[in-house]
Amino acid sequence: MIKFLGLLSKKKKVNPELTASIYVSLLQNVIAEGFVEIKDFINNNNNLEENPNLKENAIEWFSNVVFLGNLQNLDVHFEEHQAAQLRALILDEIYKDLEGNAQHLAIERFLDYENYFKELMVKYEYPLNAMAHAIFDKYNINDFQGDLFKKKNKPNPVFFNELKNLLSHFNWNWEDYLEKNRLNF
Repeated sequence: MIKFLGLLSKKKKVNPELTASIYVSLLQNVIAEGFVEIKDFINNNNNLEENPNLKENAIEWFSNVVFLGNLQNLDVHFEEHQAAQLRALILDEIYKDLEGNAQHLAIERFLDYENYFKELMVKYEYPLNAMAHAIFDKYNINDFQGDLFKKKNKPNPVFFNELKNLLSHFNWNWEDYLEKNRLNF
């Protein structure tokens, strides 16, 4: 009974600020290390007729897509007010190195991207699908497809499924984190 009430819980108690800091730091690290794989996958894909020739600076948009996709999962694991608080802390943490007006503008731009991403969520339902479509749209991948898919303006299903598989490695594992930690809001 005591264990049921959480009195003997082995979960580490953490505050939302620390969680946001860990979340952002680890996701930024995964993005920085993993974008090379995404870029190479897109640039060297046999399912595309031409090389989109993505450059290193394309990581900024990719980072936004990864964070937007991951923020969608907050509502699944937290109460509405907790998710809102954690989301605000995450945004502050993402842009903590910017000051004043630069920080404000960066957050505004992110919120604009979020509106676009919400439209994709309505259309494609799952964050991973929305992430893959956002990348397909933003990097103009349709322009590099064969004529059949180019005319349809739809991703080649083989390319799309491979992209979704790669993007799944950029999803934060809340189940694992919450199994080991308890957030004190």
